[in-house]
Amino acid sequence: MEHRAIRQGGPADYTCAHMLTVHVYEDGKGLHLLEDASLSSAWPGLAGRSIWVDVENPTEEEARALADVCGFHHLTVEDALTPVQPPKVEEFGNYLFLLFRGLRPSEEGLELEGYKVAAYLGPGFLVTVHRRPVPACLEVSRLVLAKDLTMESQMDRVLHAVVDRMMDELLPILDRSEERLEEIEETIFSGAPPQQALHELLHLKRQLLTIRRLVAPQREMLGRLARRDLPYIEERTSHYFRDVYDHVARLEETTIVLTDLASGALEAHLSVASNRLNEIVKVLTIFSAIWMPLTFLAGVYGMNFEFLPELKIRWFYPSLWGFWILISVGMLYFFRRRHWI
Repeated sequence: MEHRAIRQGGPADYTCAHMLTVHVYEDGKGLHLLEDASLSSAWPGLAGRSIWVDVENPTEEEARALADVCGFHHLTVEDALTPVQPPKVEEFGNYLFLLFRGLRPSEEGLELEGYKVAAYLGPGFLVTVHRRPVPACLEVSRLVLAKDLTMESQMDRVLHAVVDRMMDELLPILDRSEERLEEIEETIFSGAPPQQALHELLHLKRQLLTIRRLVAPQREMLGRLARRDLPYIEERTSHYFRDVYDHVARLEETTIVLTDLASGALEAHLSVASNRLNEIVKVLTIFSAIWMPLTFLAGVYGMNFEFLPELKIRWFYPSLWGFWILISVGMLYFFRRRHWI
């Protein structure tokens, strides 16, 4: 086995960073290192060899080498390097082309960043291509080097290890979403929900829908790998893919449940806000209804006419106040009897 890396640019410079990692196992000779290997020089004749090549942010020369040297169809190379491509699997004469998509939190932790891993699986070789660093590939690379994950001729095992870790990255995201949904529900039913809760609910629902759109097509792909509907998947490896399939199925079910909970919380938030608005409108309406006859009477007796009746009565003004109070109390009693307040 051999591990080789070439990197240019700073560690955070994803657009300029370039890495080529080559793992080689040569039967009978064990592990060895190929010095100054490029993709063209590292690609073996595969006679007694197994190779895993992990290409990160390939150069134009390496992209052409994927088609010219490795013999991959140029359309698959375009799909591997195109940012927006749905998960899929295509069968060619001597290899499989698979596209997997993953999600991970952004550096700020507020949004989800999507990434893509393209894989070419054939007899004795595995080539993975991605634009940005993929933690799953780095972790599997360490396992292969430490001999905790045997490579030899089991390239499908290496592919399973990468895909398994990509799917595992979704579980903490769903756990955090579930915890946040519970907190928002408590806030909604504890009193007047803040406006921020509505924005968070819409944000969580959008994230859950993104995860659901990502998981659903990959569940079908993993089902084909688990059933051995595709070549280059050994029977012993299909059991591992079946485990990943079950895991992804549970993730999809959890995502559906959380999406329904988010929709229910959103409806509850709108209902609480609507009820609160109705209470406010009801109070204002009651005040308006009470003040309406009082304003009418005050308007009538506020007119400046010389012969306005009752103006010469000594007790008219106190009687008028008593009449106003009686109207107000009577209207409140009427509203109470009708259960409007």
